[in-house]
Parts: sequence; C-alpha cells; structure tokens
Amino acid sequence: MTFMQELGQALRHQRVLMKHRPDRLRFRVLLYAIWTLGFGSVFSVMAGLQQDNLGSRAWWQGVMPGNMLVSLCVSICFFAVFRAFERLAPQRWLDTITGWRDWRSGLFFSASSIACALLGVVIGMWLVDWIWAGNGNTLRLLGSFGFWRQFLLISVFISVVSSFRYRARWKQEALQARVTEAQLKLLQGQIEPHFLFNTLANVQSLIDFDPERAKLMLERFTDYLRASLGQLRGDVTTLAQEFAMLEAYLGLMQLRMGERLKVALSLPADLAGVEVPPLLAQPLVENAIHHGLEPKIAGGTVEVSARGVDGRLWIEVADDGQGLDAQRPGFQRRGGSGVAVDNIRERLKARFGPSASLELLPRDGGGTLARIQIPLPANIP
Repeated sequence: MTFMQELGQALRHQRVLMKHRPDRLRFRVLLYAIWTLGFGSVFSVMAGLQQDNLGSRAWWQGVMPGNMLVSLCVSICFFAVFRAFERLAPQRWLDTITGWRDWRSGLFFSASSIACALLGVVIGMWLVDWIWAGNGNTLRLLGSFGFWRQFLLISVFISVVSSFRYRARWKQEALQARVTEAQLKLLQGQIEPHFLFNTLANVQSLIDFDPERAKLMLERFTDYLRASLGQLRGDVTTLAQEFAMLEAYLGLMQLRMGERLKVALSLPADLAGVEVPPLLAQPLVENAIHHGLEPKIAGGTVEVSARGVDGRLWIEVADDGQGLDAQRPGFQRRGGSGVAVDNIRERLKARFGPSASLELLPRDGGGTLARIQIPLPANIP
C-alpha cells in the first residue's frame, strides 16, 4: 500500500477495537502527532480570541509550547488507555463494541474519549506548571468556569462531528454489504450450472463401464443438492448445514479421486447452530483440492474444523498438498487464482467489518492452513 493508503487505513481503524492491529505503529503515531498539532492550535486560537492576543507574536511564543504539551499528553492518554483496553479486555467485548452501529457506539467512544482527554489535560497542565510556572497558577485554571466551558464546547463539537462522520460510514458499509451479497448470488448462479454439468458428465461417463459407481455418484450428488440448494438462496446458514454441504461435496470428490483424497470433518455440537454466511468454507475446500492435492500424484488429506477461541469462531481448512508459493507467502498457490479468497474477504468485511479475517498460512511439513475468524454470538461460551 502507498503511504496515504496506510495512513487512511490507520484513520479508519480508530473506532475499531482489536488486539492485533493491521496498521503499522508509525502510522498511528503520525495520526496522534497530527491530532496533537491540531488540538494545540485550536486551544491556542480559542485562548487568543478570549484574550484578544491573536496578533501578538510574544503571546504565541509564550502560549503555544504549553498548549502543545497539553495536547501531546491528551494524545498519549488516548493511545495508552485505548490500547490497554484492547489488550486487557476479552475479545468478545471488543467484537461487541466494534459491532455497534447505533447510539451505543457514539456513547461509548464519546464518553471514553472525553475521559481520556480530561486525564491528558490534567497531566499536561501539571507538567506545564512544573516546567514553566512552578507557582500553581496553571493548575488553578482547572477550577475556573471558563476552562470547563471551553473544554465542554470542544468535546461536544468533536463528538457531534465524529458521530455524523461515522454514521455516514456505517451507511456506506451497509450498502457495500448488500452489493457484495448481490455479487455472490450472481456468482452462485454462474457456478451451480457449471458444477451440475460437470457432475452429470462424470456420471454419464461411468454408466457404461462402472454402473455401481455411477449410481453412488448420483446418490452423493443428490445429497449435495439437498444440503446446498436451501442455504444458497438465503443470507445466512448454520454451521451444521455448512458442514453437511461440505460432507456431501467431499463425498463427490472422493468418488472422483478415489484413495488419493482423504477427508476429516470436525464440528463441536455446541457450535452446530451458529449462523454464518453461506458458502464460506466450500471455496477454501475447493482450492485445497484443486490447487493443493490434485497436482500431487499421491493426493492427500483435507481437514475441516470449527472451534471457539476466546469469543471468536475459527473455521479452518487444512491440507497437506503443494502448499503456498514460497515467493509469495500467505497469498495463493502456484497455478491458483486468489479470486475465491478475495471474495471471501470482501464478504467478511461487508458483514463483520474488521472484526473478521481470513488468513492463509503454510503448514509445518507442507500444505496450507486457511483460517477464518468471525465473532461468536454472546450466548456461545
């Protein structure tokens, strides 16, 4: 990403709580430096307007350093308090707060921001008095009505502007989610006839010389259609339905590949009813087979599992196939496109925002692990 793209990413994630941030530290530090300069300038201008000293160079030289120090303390308090909360709070809390798209989000971030700002102002004014004045006059400003009026006006103004900005962004995200789901349905309409044609062609080729296997393939194909057609038309499905479709699909692929394909599925009973977007894991399973195992003469194993980890749902698809491209770790396999992976990431982003992720990891000993992480419902331990 370019410099401005990374800075924009850091800005977009300011109201997102996460333990491991994708944006680099130096861009967050740069944002806080910009805020420090902005807050310090605003404080100075407001004080200058009240005292009619905006045109005095000596006044600016005397006031600006102290205001910048106070603003720096405010920025440090913001960074330290929010980062400590992210590191110490359970992941479930972070996902819940980040998922708010109503007044609760505004109330939480406004109240916590005002508290951080107040703490930073108090610390900053104490430092100003200690470094420059030393007589306690600076700290006495905390007891004046004018100080609190100015602090309240700035806090309310920033909170209102932020609320409008984030409300507009939430509407844009909701629109993007609808567009992504519409694109998925269009993609499904293109894939299903293709998959149907290929399967029936395989059955036709088996009828003459292996009718028993052709019959078994038709039975597996019927199981797949029964498991898939209902959920493919909806916006959500359950993990039990998703795994039933995967089991039917993998059964078809085992008939096609024979002993070269081994399968292991693991779904805990307490997660069977968890709702997820449809067709979340199947593209990863298809990638594991077509780009990981089929090119290997000996084939291999596909393992699909789901588990709860610290308030999050992990859906993992692992294989012992060719593995990731060593020149481009973490993105795609040799000969495989990243279209399916990109599509899943876009769907996760549209539905869950930054609370969800998909990562591709190399496995020790060869192969690939694809891991989807999404928030678990509050009623799931």
